[in-house]
Amino acid sequence: MPLIEVLRTATFRTAALVAGAFGGATLLLFLFVYWQTGLLETVQIDRFLSHESAAILRLQGDQVRRDVDTRYARDLHRHTFAALFTPGRARITGDIATYPNGLPADGVPRAVVATRVSAEAQTTDTARAVARILPDGRVLLVGRSTEEVASLRHLVLRAMALGLFPALCAALAVGALVSWRTLARLRRVNDTIARIMQGHLSERLEHQPGGDAFDHLARGVNRMLDEIERLVAEMQGVGDDIAHELRTPLTRVRARLEGARTRAVSAAELHQAVDRSIDDLDHCFATMTALLRIGQIENGARQAGFAAVSLGAIAREAFELYQPVGELREISLSLSAAPDVIVLGDRDLLFEVAANLLDNAMKFTPAGGSVEIAARLSALGPMLSVSDTGPGIQADQRAAVLQRFYRADRSRSVPGHGLGLSLVAAILRLHRFHLRMADAAPGLMVEVRAWPEAE
Repeated sequence: MPLIEVLRTATFRTAALVAGAFGGATLLLFLFVYWQTGLLETVQIDRFLSHESAAILRLQGDQVRRDVDTRYARDLHRHTFAALFTPGRARITGDIATYPNGLPADGVPRAVVATRVSAEAQTTDTARAVARILPDGRVLLVGRSTEEVASLRHLVLRAMALGLFPALCAALAVGALVSWRTLARLRRVNDTIARIMQGHLSERLEHQPGGDAFDHLARGVNRMLDEIERLVAEMQGVGDDIAHELRTPLTRVRARLEGARTRAVSAAELHQAVDRSIDDLDHCFATMTALLRIGQIENGARQAGFAAVSLGAIAREAFELYQPVGELREISLSLSAAPDVIVLGDRDLLFEVAANLLDNAMKFTPAGGSVEIAARLSALGPMLSVSDTGPGIQADQRAAVLQRFYRADRSRSVPGHGLGLSLVAAILRLHRFHLRMADAAPGLMVEVRAWPEAE
């Protein structure tokens, strides 16, 4: 994989940004340590100088000169120095050649440039010094070199240089590694997408159980692909199904009208042929209307109108609508509706679900049988169910009957166009509800579970 491609990834840019922020924060931390180190050492030197000068100041007469000559001779590293000057700032004794310019004799330590003398040579050094006036007018000068402070600060800067650069390089290297892995993963995703675009709709993005955000995204995309594959599979045969469903009634209409034109001998026969042709055309129109209805629902155009709906009220309305049909067909229709079964959805569409399920149950239940519609609140959520004592549906056909135009063998003698349960399935997908079929022993029980299906 080309390095330039890795460096252009968003992951590497993020890593570089984090590394830059880390480097900036570390630099600020080192600068703070650098400042605090120098400040702490300077405070300690000033405290030392104040203590030493106060101790010498307590001596009397020539003891001051002897102490200046001997006290600091023991400093082998020559960090500390002292000198005694006349009131006119002329050197009397000590290892300072001249009195530092601008240093007041007020007992306050200050930074100076001192010229030190020794048996070997004179040296100029930066130092902290304090000057005090003795009772006899002489001036005592005590100082200490700041070379140690400079060395310590240099050590801090060196540690920063040695530590910060490798840390930044390591951060960028980790960013490049993570970017390379992310880019490789995205390349596999792009390859999978390319195969899907070529028509291999069964391809899915790879993901790990649990996993990170990419795995969650992959699972979401795979669910979307499952739905797309389902819709494509339905659409692949929908044209043939429509042609097959409409060809038969249209052929009958043509044959009947042609026969009436040539064989009808009375107006009554002609009217009868026209009426039967109108019935066949109505069947065609009903099929097309149902298909358009399913398409509109699957587009999700009605989700904006969702509101709180009582499944109990919907079950009661459907019961009242089909109760006369049950009496006419000698079918016992019963209702069990709890008043507090509330869901969020489109009331008209949910009523259409209840009406379609109840209509199917009434169609396939023989005379003397019974049908029950119920709305109740289960442990998992609201539920609408319709059960009957008809022949039921074989377990291996229960998923197929939700497809468009599919009709089980035992239902082919019953009038219909095979779109009722497809319409129900489309409405439930819009609401993210799901449908379950089970044996009612005898008959079939259809449950609409008004909660999202587990993923």
